[in-house]
Amino acid sequence: MDYITHTLFGVAIYGALNKIDMNARTKWALLGTAVGSSVIPDIDLQWARDGASYLMSHRGITHSFAMVPVWAAMFYLLSWAVFRVRDWRLFATAAGGVLLHIVSDWTNAWGTGLLEPFTSRRYAIGIIPNKGYVFWIMAAAILPFLFLYRSQKHRQRLFRMFWAVGALYACFQIAHTAYVYVELQRDGHEQVAIRADRMPGGLSYYGIKEEQAIEGRHEIGKSPQIVKTYRNDPIDLELLKAHRPARDLLLFAPFVVTQDLGDEIRVFDPRFEGRVSFLNLTLPKPDETAVTGAP
Repeated sequence: MDYITHTLFGVAIYGALNKIDMNARTKWALLGTAVGSSVIPDIDLQWARDGASYLMSHRGITHSFAMVPVWAAMFYLLSWAVFRVRDWRLFATAAGGVLLHIVSDWTNAWGTGLLEPFTSRRYAIGIIPNKGYVFWIMAAAILPFLFLYRSQKHRQRLFRMFWAVGALYACFQIAHTAYVYVELQRDGHEQVAIRADRMPGGLSYYGIKEEQAIEGRHEIGKSPQIVKTYRNDPIDLELLKAHRPARDLLLFAPFVVTQDLGDEIRVFDPRFEGRVSFLNLTLPKPDETAVTGAP
């Protein structure tokens, strides 16, 4: 997710919480905790490197489930240091904000290191787009009512409505993705990946069946359509791991397409083919025996 959406989530967390009988210092601590915890995992952008190294230097350890209690404890201590407030709700809010950041990044196609430092593999399910346009629209819809209704009780209901509609949107995306995924599995595709559209109702899907990879489109109310097909040559991926960019790509992508070009091997993530250069690699051929069927 983008910075705007993560920040929006932090404000919405704060707005949905019950703050009746809460003093001003605690409210400020809670606001800082809700917004700060919702964006803190992206602090790794400060040291993320360009090119293929970006795959492993962003959304790694800072986005791990293992870091949730660490971040939560940090914000709890900061609330005491800055506002002199000790409240268990600060720890719980921080844990919820960090967890929401991690899970929302997991739902898009870019992937997240959920299990760092135990594995560097990136996990992605692709049911929500990386840009949170739907959540921006939802926030814009309730904004006029926040000016209209001044009472804390009414505003709290509006923010809780935001989360209820957001949950319905996520459920719709899960159902749509699950339907497409099951259909591809029934059709014999061994590996499947999904990339959601910016708006509900459409998605791109990717699969490998025997020696062919496909990119397709599925829109609600329309028949599925194959957009592209790729030749997928059987290559020994273990031999490609000698190259750092290929090793990172194999950790990043749900699956890759491999093509024997003679003296070279092309390896790419079909979800970003033609869109992100460092997810499309051309490597020297490691060995003729790496290609199945080679003499």
